[in-house]
Amino acid sequence: MFKGIIKYKVYLFFTVLGLILSVHLFSPLHASGDFSLLKKCIIAHNLEVLKKSIDNGSYRGEHGILRFRPETGKSFGMKTFIDKDYLDSRALFKKAAWSLQIARMAMASQKKEKFPGEHVKKIADSFLLYKRTLESARKMMMTYHARLNPSVDDRLNDAISVRVMDKLLKECLMKTKNQLRDALGCFYNLCQGVNKSESPLTPKNVRFVNGVFKRFIQQASKEDMNMFDLDRDNGNRKRNLTGNWKNVVGKKGFKCIPLLETVLKETGDETYAVDPLLFIALMRRESNFNPLAISPVGAAGLTQIMPATARTLGMKTIFTPQYFFKAVSLLEREKSTRRQAKAALFHINEKNKSYYAGQSRALRQASLILGAKREKLFARYKHELSKNRTDDRLQPALSIKYGLKYFAGIMKAHKGDISLALASYNAGPHRVLEFEGIPPYSETILFRKKVLEYYRAYQRKADGASL
Repeated sequence: MFKGIIKYKVYLFFTVLGLILSVHLFSPLHASGDFSLLKKCIIAHNLEVLKKSIDNGSYRGEHGILRFRPETGKSFGMKTFIDKDYLDSRALFKKAAWSLQIARMAMASQKKEKFPGEHVKKIADSFLLYKRTLESARKMMMTYHARLNPSVDDRLNDAISVRVMDKLLKECLMKTKNQLRDALGCFYNLCQGVNKSESPLTPKNVRFVNGVFKRFIQQASKEDMNMFDLDRDNGNRKRNLTGNWKNVVGKKGFKCIPLLETVLKETGDETYAVDPLLFIALMRRESNFNPLAISPVGAAGLTQIMPATARTLGMKTIFTPQYFFKAVSLLEREKSTRRQAKAALFHINEKNKSYYAGQSRALRQASLILGAKREKLFARYKHELSKNRTDDRLQPALSIKYGLKYFAGIMKAHKGDISLALASYNAGPHRVLEFEGIPPYSETILFRKKVLEYYRAYQRKADGASL
């Protein structure tokens, strides 16, 4: 009888498992692959970008609703057109890019000159070669573009392209467990022939991801949205606070739990309801739970709050000697001078080459000097702040209290969109507004990736503990 009960339980387990798998595998998302709205958003975005690239000269041979280059199309079994103009233009684009790189290196070079004005001459000659080569490459590429038609290139056949799109979207959604932003990053990478990438989201594809994601959210119904993981906070705070969240953090983070618990009780429903596991994941990435952590630009504590942000939040004792403000000013001047150097470089022509090449080098050298001074002052600040333990940001309880207040405000502003909130926390809310989504900064993209990884790992542990 006992064996019979065990057999029945095993049978029941696999029956239930089979039902779960059948629902998962044969739901509308997996069975039909009907991502109609998402596909429309991708197509509309790609066609807009394609038109702009032709108008502004950034076109590089990509075409169709997938914006495949011919080599990428061929790798997916499509018939694509490649001629001598295409191959020659590709070679010239590479030559132009290298010429521009030589000019930029000469701007920043501090090597002793073999003759007076050597660096300025190299800047002028290299940039003029870049302009000539780029112009030739663009003309050849547009000649190639004019020869494209559906009879010689499947990229212009929408029916074939849609079939490939379906396949790639399914593959990427499966890889990323339906996380839409990451799936779009994966999709873009495959379309551009980038098969190996540490992260689906990169500085090169994030504008595509932002554009398609925003377009989709604006048009999607609830049913459309439910097909994907949109990085939204879906009431996990309440679930985790009543669950085993305190037991999944690990030794390093364990010290923060009583402090965070106290803050959560004090604030109650006054602030946006941030999931404690998400906030712990944020602290882990920001400081690795080191209450004395200080960044190279002055962010400090468990939640890495900058001095200006700390004062805005209401923190009282913030170590800000006069030279810190000078360091911040130097950083802004450094960035501005570097932008001016780039602008001067792109003013170079045959008539004014000596003047603007000289200006671009002088400005770039000035930015390097400003950078060295800025680094020295920030290093001094970091050293003195680590000794000065009176700063509120280095007090764990205060760092958690005000860090949570700041993050809760950002989460509320972004209506629970975790990715945008994390991007705002790292790069600043103004950057998220500027780029209408996640900014194309490696640091911000990595920050978002790691926090979400930690958060999801914590959630899995909490769910396992509950079961």
